[in-house]
Amino acid sequence: MKDRQFYFLVGTLVELIKLSPVIKEFKRRKIPFKLITSGQNEIPFEVIDKYTGDLNVNYSFREKDKKSSIPLFLIWALRSFVSGIFFFNSELRRLNKKEVYLVLHGDTVTSMIGAFLGFAFGLRIVHVESGLRSFNFFEPFPEEFCRFVVSNLAYIHFCPNRWAMNNLKGIKGRKVNTRQNTFIESLQWAAESKGKMPVKVKGKYFVLVVHRQEHVIFGKQKTKEILNCIFNNIPENLTCVFLVHELTKNILAKGDINSKKNIKKGIIYMARTSFVNFVRLLKGSEFIITDGGTNQEEAYYLGKPCLILRNVTERIEGLGRNAVLMGNDYNRIPEFIMNYKQFRKREILHIMEPSKLIVDYLIER
Repeated sequence: MKDRQFYFLVGTLVELIKLSPVIKEFKRRKIPFKLITSGQNEIPFEVIDKYTGDLNVNYSFREKDKKSSIPLFLIWALRSFVSGIFFFNSELRRLNKKEVYLVLHGDTVTSMIGAFLGFAFGLRIVHVESGLRSFNFFEPFPEEFCRFVVSNLAYIHFCPNRWAMNNLKGIKGRKVNTRQNTFIESLQWAAESKGKMPVKVKGKYFVLVVHRQEHVIFGKQKTKEILNCIFNNIPENLTCVFLVHELTKNILAKGDINSKKNIKKGIIYMARTSFVNFVRLLKGSEFIITDGGTNQEEAYYLGKPCLILRNVTERIEGLGRNAVLMGNDYNRIPEFIMNYKQFRKREILHIMEPSKLIVDYLIER
């Protein structure tokens, strides 16, 4: 254990939030580690600092251009990989590479870049939240492909459940069932933190999130039809709180955001907010309509009815319980809105702390 070196590579806020319980456990046990950011997104560390304590970034790749474009994204990815080559080439000169563990999370392009870097240098690649699959490379895209690549290069797979473990049959590496996702730990902390409501809403409301690039970039017309179907079926006693990501603006008409006309229709647009405040918003909602996998998990753990605006999902949380998969059936939108109360469930509490299991395994095996 004393010769082992640990590196965490993150590129998005969601990655950091989901890895934060593991990082917190490292800090609690005073296990040295280094934190690297890829620059995929700007990460506001203050969002999670109250949970983990102050985090020091040891190395940062150049941040991606904020303008959304496929060529710019590819340039950033290539530049990040080259930066990683230079960083690890310098960093690993005096280290036993077989004792260097590179911890990655989930399905981002950052994780895929990290996996390629780890493979190139012969490092022990650790994949947290491993084994999730939609079995469709185009949804979610490119996340499903990223998971496929990382899984085939990982040395240790930490899977959140038995289903994820089974998805890795035939894949090399050590597989560990953590029984729950590390996200449940950070989510429960956020729920107990009692954040502020990020938007003023009178009466009951539901939360709408549409931000997947396969929907707001490659499938704009279908997404507009889905949004119109949702807006046309908002009950008079409910307000729609529409969380607007930067990509979401691509499908909104100019003048839509904050227009008085839409507020009268029962639609309130809001910008992204802090993790704690967003969880406060979800906890107070009647239900959630989303195309996001993490939102699906949040709804499951919070016991909130959830309509998933996808044909397939890489997660099983909530399916057959509180969550409905829309598929291509537009009729499921009004049916869900009309009958959402039947999908209310109790909150899910963590039965154990997956982060402790992960850290135990990393230092003992």
